[in-house]
Amino acid sequence: MLPPGFVKKRATQSVTNRQTTASCLQQAMGAPTSSINVAGISSALATGTRGRRRRRDIQCDKTDRSGTAIVFDVALNYPKNLSCQSIPCQIKAFISIHESFNAVTNINLPADDGTNIPIELCHVESYPNGNTNNDDNANGIVVEPCTAVCQNGGQCTGSNTCTCATGWSGDTCTLAICTSGCQNGGTCTAPNTCTCTNGWSGDTCTTELTTSSTTTTTTSKTTTKTTTRTTTKTTTRTTTRTTTKTTTRTTTGTTTKTTTRTTTKTATGTTTGTTTKTTTKATTTTTTNKLTTTITTTTTTTTSTTTTTTTTTTTTTTTTLCTLSSQSTWSQTGTTIFGSQAGTSGSTLSLLNTPIGMYYDQPNNNLIVSDFQNHRVLQFSLINAPSVATVIAGSNGAGCGLNQFTTPIGVGLDSSGQLNVADTTCNRLIRFPSNSNSTISGTSVGSVSGAEQLSINALTGDIYVVSYSGNAVYKFAGGSGSPVVAAGGNGAGSGLTQLSSPNGVYYDYLYTNALYVTDANNNRVMKYPSGSTSATSGTVVAGGNGSGSGANQFNSPRTVLVVSSGALYISDAGNNRVTRWLPNATGGTTVVGGTLGTASNQLNFPETILFDKNGNLLVVDRGNNRIQLFNLTTC
Repeated sequence: MLPPGFVKKRATQSVTNRQTTASCLQQAMGAPTSSINVAGISSALATGTRGRRRRRDIQCDKTDRSGTAIVFDVALNYPKNLSCQSIPCQIKAFISIHESFNAVTNINLPADDGTNIPIELCHVESYPNGNTNNDDNANGIVVEPCTAVCQNGGQCTGSNTCTCATGWSGDTCTLAICTSGCQNGGTCTAPNTCTCTNGWSGDTCTTELTTSSTTTTTTSKTTTKTTTRTTTKTTTRTTTRTTTKTTTRTTTGTTTKTTTRTTTKTATGTTTGTTTKTTTKATTTTTTNKLTTTITTTTTTTTSTTTTTTTTTTTTTTTTLCTLSSQSTWSQTGTTIFGSQAGTSGSTLSLLNTPIGMYYDQPNNNLIVSDFQNHRVLQFSLINAPSVATVIAGSNGAGCGLNQFTTPIGVGLDSSGQLNVADTTCNRLIRFPSNSNSTISGTSVGSVSGAEQLSINALTGDIYVVSYSGNAVYKFAGGSGSPVVAAGGNGAGSGLTQLSSPNGVYYDYLYTNALYVTDANNNRVMKYPSGSTSATSGTVVAGGNGSGSGANQFNSPRTVLVVSSGALYISDAGNNRVTRWLPNATGGTTVVGGTLGTASNQLNFPETILFDKNGNLLVVDRGNNRIQLFNLTTC
């Protein structure tokens, strides 16, 4: 209630500043900052005596005075920056504020003219959730049921909102956070815990396991020769000779003997004698010859048994990859791993014509390059480079069809292996399925005016695309939907919320959780915090000292990289060099290049730069139509 004499307030003593009033109420109630929001200020008549009153008048129950009352519409908020975000903590805080409103009887409010107006508490009413239904509440607090199922120790802090425990994120706290990221295809499966793919180990999957196998083959040839020659030749010769000789000899002899003897006496006598002699001679000869011959025939059976014994000895060598430092150095002589060493352009699958963008597919050790003048995107292996490339998108002439490009620049694979390409002249971001080729059409993700380089946040799937002509960086949240401005977008200029013809973008989700942009026409590199918008001011972290070749200058910076030490690596195209800027440095040092030409130690307008898994520096040497590799010499 206003004090006596303030029934009609002077204009200069009006109370209309809701923010100032809210701060004053918070201080008087001992409430946390941002917990009290004054939604409206009005006035009404109030009476301190019981009895009949007009309906619109206020019945005071905290004072017996009557008069003019200031009516504050107060909404209570629970600040997100408080350490405890649980429902019990919120209820406790709201109850405490309600109790303070009922207990504090007098406060001073600043008027618009700066003077203080002493006011006295008249009446407090609670309207939970903006209505007058006070069922199921305590002192004006309604506890709504939580529909979200919060995981991994997360607590429900709203009807469908989870406040996650440290190390977890996501709507229901199911996404683990690995502050250093998981490399080489590893997956963050628990807070600061990476599950690595085959061949990698370590906290962040940066330790390579090299397995060499020694195979010893022992061939044992056992020949078993068993000769069993069994020839059984049985000759049975049975000769039976039976000779039967029967000789019958019959001799019949008849002898007639007549004897005449003349004597005085005559006597005549005849003697007849017959002799028969029969000789029978029977000879039987039986001859039996039995000949039995047994011959042994040899049958030769040769059995060859070959026994091969293979002994494999596996030796596992653990190789820890180099972590780049401020002392890292590279060979000053580059090797052409793709394209023409002499800088010749071409359209065959071993040549390039104005390459610009590049992406390193580390798990497969492949390089993906946007070949601008050939209107295509190529992929080739870094194993036994140089090798012949394959076309994975485009190569169907210049155009804005879904299987064509006009000016392909930024390229990158998302977590699903899909190819994302920024096409400048067609003002778009287009996506192709994994394992695509020149016959496959892409899908338009969205429009970006003068789309140049892109960067993908592997943790969230957000895609950042530079708008060269729009002087901005756009973000496709989760890789889809309508893009929103993440940096710039306030016209061409050199202010901290402005960009001028930006070209490169890099979102560092591993180390600094920040967005970096090469601001080409301003010859500087800008850094923006996570969640930045068009209203966010950037910080100049390199350059910004005009165009030139000095150590603290750039001449059209193109792309930027950030390593674990926080050092920046920047391709300085107009100076034909790659430079390194340490954290908080006022100047950079040349890493490779520095002179224009086609020699192995020279560059011609370098564009995209990357590091392979061994720390070697890869450079798109645009003007020389080649990809150069500079070997890491000092870690």
